[in-house]
Amino acid sequence: MNPIALIATIKINLLRRPLWESETVQECLDIKRAELVAMIESGELAWAWDIGLGNNRRELRILGHCVVEKQTGKIKEIGATRNLALPEVIDLILPATRQTMRGRELQRLFLTNPDTIRQLRIAGELERVPENLPKHGPNASPRYTRESLVKFLTKRRIA
Repeated sequence: MNPIALIATIKINLLRRPLWESETVQECLDIKRAELVAMIESGELAWAWDIGLGNNRRELRILGHCVVEKQTGKIKEIGATRNLALPEVIDLILPATRQTMRGRELQRLFLTNPDTIRQLRIAGELERVPENLPKHGPNASPRYTRESLVKFLTKRRIA
């Protein structure tokens, strides 16, 4: 495969899915879960979150840029991920120009299911925009405020 095409594909996927599940990261880095947790806790993978609910096993999400950087070196456009400030990282994850995001978008973003998004709302972690929604169609998915998503990511970061 052409390296330029491969890099372009990776960049597109980092935009579409900036957060990666722990299993994906483990496969990319060829490590076990304990090694992944150690890398997160030591700061070697600088940006990770636990989106889990209750006392269940951690639901880790890792910024894909950290994984790419670990394998290939710094990404020219952003530099070392450990040097980024939280607002810069949040802008890599959430569209900076939008004040709300649909639940379906959050499912894709957090690589989770509708029940988890709903449970996060019920737990007060995410703020839903009050509105009457149609029963079907693209606008049937509830919207959540960017402000509550920023608070969620800030609170749930593993540092």
